[in-house]
Amino acid sequence: MIKNNETINKIIRVAIYIRVSTEEQAKHGYSLGSQLTRLKEYCKQKSYKIIEVYTDEGKSARSKLKLRTELLRLIEDVKAGKIDRIVFWRLDRWFRNIADYYKVQEILEANNVDWECSDEEYNTTTSNGRLHLNIKLSIAQNESDQTSDRIKFNFENMIKSKKAICCTHSCPFGYKVEGEKGNKHVVKDKEKEEMVNFIFDTYELNNNYRQTTILFNKKYGYSTDPTIIKKMLKKTIYYGEYKGVTDYTEAYITKERWNKIQEMLPNNVKKNKNHEYIFCGLIICKHCGRKMSGSTNRSYQRYTCKKNKEAKVCPNTKQITQNRLENYLLFILEDLQKLEVDSIAKEKEDKNTIDIEKETSKIDKKINRLNELYIEGHISKEKYDKDITIFQKQKTEFLSLKRKKKKEKEIINLPNDAIELYKMLNSENKRNFWKKYIDYIEFDYTKDNIEDRITIILK
Repeated sequence: MIKNNETINKIIRVAIYIRVSTEEQAKHGYSLGSQLTRLKEYCKQKSYKIIEVYTDEGKSARSKLKLRTELLRLIEDVKAGKIDRIVFWRLDRWFRNIADYYKVQEILEANNVDWECSDEEYNTTTSNGRLHLNIKLSIAQNESDQTSDRIKFNFENMIKSKKAICCTHSCPFGYKVEGEKGNKHVVKDKEKEEMVNFIFDTYELNNNYRQTTILFNKKYGYSTDPTIIKKMLKKTIYYGEYKGVTDYTEAYITKERWNKIQEMLPNNVKKNKNHEYIFCGLIICKHCGRKMSGSTNRSYQRYTCKKNKEAKVCPNTKQITQNRLENYLLFILEDLQKLEVDSIAKEKEDKNTIDIEKETSKIDKKINRLNELYIEGHISKEKYDKDITIFQKQKTEFLSLKRKKKKEKEIINLPNDAIELYKMLNSENKRNFWKKYIDYIEFDYTKDNIEDRITIILK
């Protein structure tokens, strides 16, 4: 589009705009280099002064305007008055969408900037010329739509056949493309498998994708952004599903584990640098039932009974240090990870394994029957007290055994390198780790050893 009010001696400041999508370059040879060479020669013949070259590489003319970053930069320079004319190779290099064309055209006209093609001629000063332009844009848009539908159809068929629709460099982290032409598949990248597992394991432990990113970058020397890790945690491909196709590729985690992570993401725990007490709110004084509070003495953290500290009414005057409790819990964790898998497998093979739920239910029925007998006067108080004590003791033992089984199950489900990952966490995320598995820790000051003083109740 050229205006007719140019003066012969005026130097026309032009911007060269070139664009090519990856598919076009491969199929038709519309390379950026060939476009640029042609346009520079054209400007030389016209005695235009080239101000800047704007290059949108790998971008479709149907791409949203916000994705064509060089076009947006060009528009800003138009508004700044740096340009008199825009030159491009052909109209389809500029736009294939009528609506977007007129949005940009309105900006150009407001700033007295026109455009022209090096290999096509358009005249927008007449109604016939404008009609010709609209027809040309409509044809280009229809061709683009048909191409888009064809590509979409081919991609859908390839995905259903579990074939790769991308190349290795555009695969999700931890995957690559292997196979011969026409039969390529997305498979695990064994060189990055450890790193992917580290990301998922670490996030599950600390529930903080920013902290996970810091630990990942530190361990493997990357400079990954937290938003990238967050997006990675949401991708279904890591449990093998892609665009609704199950078993599309090898999975890193189970779907159940992926669903658990999705539930954790909205509650991503914020890092608190000032929080040093990793068992705050978890330790309960057995004698008064109050939570024990944390305090710092010189260089170590400790926990004391709030009721004794504030009102001096609890007999519990003892304290427990954070390091000692933490080391004890880690010892239990490591010991169970190594030993309990075999013992549980053996227990499953044992035909005489006790059904805890069933036995507990039997005791509840006995207690109810005993209560009825006592109320109806069929047994003495002495008999009632004796029997109820026995039944309650049995029930307590079964419940204790149930908690132990639950504890074993929970700890065994942790990653194999859970202890190594745990030691890399900050104080706040260590606290989140224990809160995930522990309901509370009961502290009995009358016992001598920490093994006897501490009772762990898991969730």
